[in-house]
Amino acid sequence: MQGCVFTLGLGEPNLAGKPVLEYDRVVRPHELHALKAKIAPEPKTGYRNKENEALFTIHQILESWLCAASQLLTRLNNRIEARNWEAAASDCWILERVWKLLADVEDLHLLMDPDDFLRLKSQLAIRAAPGSDASSCFRSRALLHVANATRDLKKRVPCVLGVEVDPNGGPRVQEAAMRLFHSRRRGEGEEAGKVELLQAFQAVEAAVRRFFFAYRQLVAAVMGTAESSTNRALFSPAEEMDPLAQMFLEPPYFPSLDAAKTFLADYWVRRMAGDGDSASSRRS
Repeated sequence: MQGCVFTLGLGEPNLAGKPVLEYDRVVRPHELHALKAKIAPEPKTGYRNKENEALFTIHQILESWLCAASQLLTRLNNRIEARNWEAAASDCWILERVWKLLADVEDLHLLMDPDDFLRLKSQLAIRAAPGSDASSCFRSRALLHVANATRDLKKRVPCVLGVEVDPNGGPRVQEAAMRLFHSRRRGEGEEAGKVELLQAFQAVEAAVRRFFFAYRQLVAAVMGTAESSTNRALFSPAEEMDPLAQMFLEPPYFPSLDAAKTFLADYWVRRMAGDGDSASSRRS
């Protein structure tokens, strides 16, 4: 709360003399809860499934954060085009946190009663499209949009490095990344924020893969292994796999950055080995 222009008056010391925001006058929790519709009983049995409200709330939270992620990606791309690298890096790290938050929200399914949830799942027919092995998460258009937009960040790497992709497949982008990572003036002048942005790109990729891997494990834990396509990747060709399985077989989103770090690591190994040999020869 230190960065806020007001205080909620919840006991923290108000040394700066900030105005107190009376939250109950702005948002009244009891009135919000009163707006919630009561759980409707099933037509035939009259059973009231308590997990109906929980499932609805979880998906509302997910869709809200996906909407925020979509807007964040738009701002991130605009800042990259404006060459505001430091602000873009900040947005990218926020995006990484959003993907982690989405995984945490999905984990709330583990708190639901298994019998009530599976009963509700059967009633709602929660499954992929008929004739498709796609996982349930791909029913969300918002999730697909955010995942694809996140993957498209790889197209921004040449812009950040200030080079164009070699049409002949040469290592132009990789060499530019190596020069940036190894430059003595990295982080200064026009290069300020570039390294942080490239690091954030790869952190977001890791968060996306972690989300979908965790989702697969979640499906197995909540719905049973029959609903999970965990073992299909071992026996099916790539073109017959569901999109979730294909995602784990995709190459890195940022192969040029990956290759640049690989060669840079090899450079330092050879450099340290050479320095060690020189020191031992001088001692002898």
